[in-house]
Amino acid sequence: MADTSVVLGEGSVDLELDEGLYPRDAIYGAAYVFIDRCYVLLDRVAGGRIKVALRAKRGGAADSAALAGELQNELLAQAWRRAIAEENRALIEQVTTRALAGAAGPPGLDELLAMDIGEATAFEDPLGIAMSWEEKYAKKKAAPQVDDPPDAQGDPPPEKGS
Repeated sequence: MADTSVVLGEGSVDLELDEGLYPRDAIYGAAYVFIDRCYVLLDRVAGGRIKVALRAKRGGAADSAALAGELQNELLAQAWRRAIAEENRALIEQVTTRALAGAAGPPGLDELLAMDIGEATAFEDPLGIAMSWEEKYAKKKAAPQVDDPPDAQGDPPPEKGS
C-alpha cells in the first residue's frame, strides 16, 4: 500500500498517512493549521495509518486539490520543524536554563557567604562599579604647555630675561 492516499471530494479531502513517514505530532500540527477554515477529523485506520479528513466550513466552495496540497506541504513543514527541534534540543535546553537562571536575580545570602573573599580582594572593583559619577565622567586635565621646545641637541631653551 502507498505511504499516502488522497481522496478528493466536493469541498473535502481525505488523506491516509503512514505514521512511519510522518510522526503523529507532525500530523496533529498540520491538521491544527486548518481548523480555522475546515472541520478536521483524525482517525486511526489499520496498519499504523492515520486518516485526516478535511471538510470546508463554508459549504463546498473550497478547492479540494488546493486543500490537499496545502495539507501535504504543512505535513512536510511540521515534520521538518520537529526534526530541527530534536536536533537542537540540547542547545534549546541550555539557552532556556541560562535565561531562567539569569532571571532568578542576584545571589542569595547563602551564595554570598560561600564566596571566598579575602583581605586582598575585598575592596577590588574591576568593573568600576563603586566609582563615583564625578570620577568616572570628570573632564581630563589638559597637559601643561611648554613655551619653547628644546633645541635639536636636547638642551633646554635659554631662560628669558638673562
